[in-house]
Formats: sequence, structure tokens, C-alpha cells
Amino acid sequence: MTRELTGRVALVTGAGRGIGAGIARLLVAEGALVAVNDIDTAAAGRTVAELTAAGHQCVAVPGDVSEPGTARAVVDETVARLGGLGILVNNAATGRRLKIRQWTPEQWHQVLATNLSGPFFLAQAAVDHLAESGHGAIVNVCSTAVIGFFGQIGYDASKGGLLTLTRSLAVELGREGVRSNAVCPGFIDTGQVDAANLATVAHKQVATQPIARMGLPTDVAGAVTYLVSDQAAYITGQSLFVDGGWIRH
Repeated sequence: MTRELTGRVALVTGAGRGIGAGIARLLVAEGALVAVNDIDTAAAGRTVAELTAAGHQCVAVPGDVSEPGTARAVVDETVARLGGLGILVNNAATGRRLKIRQWTPEQWHQVLATNLSGPFFLAQAAVDHLAESGHGAIVNVCSTAVIGFFGQIGYDASKGGLLTLTRSLAVELGREGVRSNAVCPGFIDTGQVDAANLATVAHKQVATQPIARMGLPTDVAGAVTYLVSDQAAYITGQSLFVDGGWIRH
């Protein structure tokens, strides 16, 4: 490890497990001070316990960041406890496999609130701190679903909106020294998919990819860590697909 992020403060949402926890692990390994957010307080606590036991500095800032007030409170707590904020990783997400006739307004609004409104409210609350840090970076975790898949219209629409939000933030905030990029994971083995479904997806999708394996949280974490580092100082408004080449295939 180069410890390139030493002393920088990062907030990672949805970091109680899976991809978010993987991102938090790599950021602290590179020297960052990390605020771990998750809607599940216990899950956030477990990630923090793991990382602090390994000698890293991090804190839990749980809460439902789809709520504007909570999003701002999470940012404020991060700044108060870690001394600033220079990196925002919007990873928290939810989804439902429903066809268009099956959606209720409540279900639709929940998915959009978590996947799109939450990142907006967090960016809005964080922008002054990001600009003041001198190395502000936002990374939004989107998905290959931005191209549109069958039976998950709400998730796809929200991730497509998040990708456009990423680009708009890049245009608006670049002159303030804040960069905004996205990573778009493909099928990632987070350990949360049952074995039968995992095998089905692996056979139908992963086996046809140029890189014929499932992705891991570490694959996504590596892309995120690169994008928030000085190695990517001239990169903004971009989307990096972490999908084993599936989108091109």
C-alpha cells in the first residue's frame, strides 16, 4: 500500500457489508480516516469494530441518508468527529424486481429516495467541506443497470439518474476543486446471494464475460480508491465500469 490517502477524511454510505465495507477497508488501508454509514446501526458497528481492531481510525455514523435531515446530520457528525471531509462515496442502494404494473407509488419513491435523492442530499450537505479540503472527490456507485434490464425498472432508472447526477456535479463543482465520478459494477459476489441464484447468474452471465469470474468487493474498492486519489486528479465526470468486460461483450 502507498498510504496515498493518509489523513484524508472519507464518508462511505452503505458500508456495513458488501461493496461498501470493501471500499471502507481499502480506504483505511491507504491511510484515510473513514466514517462508516449504514441504515443498519449494528452492521455499521461491525465494520468499524473490524477496522479499528486492525489499527485504523474510523467511526460509525449510522442513519437513513435518503432523508435530507439525516443526510446532513451524517455529514455534520463526520466533520465533527474526524475533522473535515474530503471524500464522499455514495454506495447505499436498494432495489426491487418488479414489472411496471406491479409498482406501488411507495415502492417507487423508496428506491428513488435511496439510490438518487440520498446521494444528492449528501453531496449538497458535503460540498462546502469537500471544496475546503483542497482535494474534494465524490464517487457514486452506479451499476451496469444504467443500460436498462428486464424487471428492475426502478433500480435501473435510479442508477441512470445517479450517473447523470455524477456528470452534472462534475460540471458544476470542478471550478471549486471538487471532482465527481462514478463506478458501475457488474455482478459482484458480496456473499449476500444464495448459492442457487449465484450459480444461475454465474452460468448465464459471468461465463460469457471476457474476464470469466464474478467480481469481488475488492475490485470495486480498487476503482473507487483510484478515483479519489491524486492519481486521478485530472479525471472528472467519468464512469468506470467494473464488470469483467460484460458491458462491451
